[in-house]
Amino acid sequence: MSEGKLRTSSYYVEERPRGACIGDFVLLKNFLAEKDKPIWIPLQLLDTLLRGYSQVAFSNNPLSGLLIVIALGATVPKVLAFSAATGFLGLLLSMLLRDPQHLIENGLTIYNPLLIGAVSCSLIPKFYGEYDAFCYLLILIGTIISVYLARSLGSDKFPCTTWPFTLTELVLLFILIMEDSSGESLTARVMDNATSDARTDDASFIAANVADVNVDWGMVFRGMVVSTSQLFCVDNVATGAVIYLAVLVYSPATAAFSFLGVFIGTLTGLGLGVPHNEVFTGLWGYNCFLTGAALGGTFFVLNIQTAAATLVAIVYTVALQYVLRILFAKIGLPLLTVPFAISTTLFLNLRSTSRNAVFPKPLQLSFPEKQRYDYLKNRRQTVRRNVDDSDEDSAPA
Repeated sequence: MSEGKLRTSSYYVEERPRGACIGDFVLLKNFLAEKDKPIWIPLQLLDTLLRGYSQVAFSNNPLSGLLIVIALGATVPKVLAFSAATGFLGLLLSMLLRDPQHLIENGLTIYNPLLIGAVSCSLIPKFYGEYDAFCYLLILIGTIISVYLARSLGSDKFPCTTWPFTLTELVLLFILIMEDSSGESLTARVMDNATSDARTDDASFIAANVADVNVDWGMVFRGMVVSTSQLFCVDNVATGAVIYLAVLVYSPATAAFSFLGVFIGTLTGLGLGVPHNEVFTGLWGYNCFLTGAALGGTFFVLNIQTAAATLVAIVYTVALQYVLRILFAKIGLPLLTVPFAISTTLFLNLRSTSRNAVFPKPLQLSFPEKQRYDYLKNRRQTVRRNVDDSDEDSAPA
């Protein structure tokens, strides 16, 4: 979910590889950029699709995407199948719409339609029942709409993040609720699970008294782990652990800030007295995971001020979730990534491109460690040029 419009294709070709397979995996990017024969097209498409999976967790690395795909395939193959189908459709449509090549190459046109498939796969049975032709038609239409919205909402100043997916999925689910043949009242649908069907291999804790003051800290830690799997609307410990590993492969800084977001979100949810099953299934961690990953070095250059702003944004994300869950429950809709999208959009306006900016905007989006290195290097070069110019002006004629 990186802000790809700040990137250029030449940037990936000219960038000196650092760390081989970590970060943006520029070594593979350079290799594929040199291949123009049709035989390489399948590998290029696979690289793009894998980057789309990793972009869901604010990473841009095909190895990270491969880890996520393996985890989903081993635990929830149906979710993988749906997400791969809608993600590939989104890729083809973005190519037909002639989206900028650097956006396509880095999976930025894929992750929103990919999420449509993954989340719909888990939520449609809960909201509507068995799949039928109408469900598949809605998923198809939703996938197409999300691609157009991603192109419409994205800009150099504000990345679209997950707004296309969120807006499209909410409309899709609302239509399914209204068309539900069971005739249940819309207002009678109160969600106690904001993003998934809360199915788990060991769901005995769900029946526990949610007002119990005795907190099972083992289950709290479980909730922190599965917060990452909830990005794909999945409640699975193994999947969550692998996604953490995938983010760590991309950037230790991103992994640290994203886990910090999960930690704050989970404990704050407990402190606010929310039902324990919501905490144990990761529902109070995934939005904060996204906020931490987005602002903690992706859309900001890391420094003390941006780190503090990220922490404030994480807390604000939790507050938004606490308020919005009450409003959304009245109409029976899940929150999805609404708290994250609102919080991140509001905080992005802090960024500035000036040399002495308090909240510096990355020169070119990459992984956080490289963004900070490039920013400091550019600032030193600017200072050096200014000193040289000053010396020339003061020299006698």
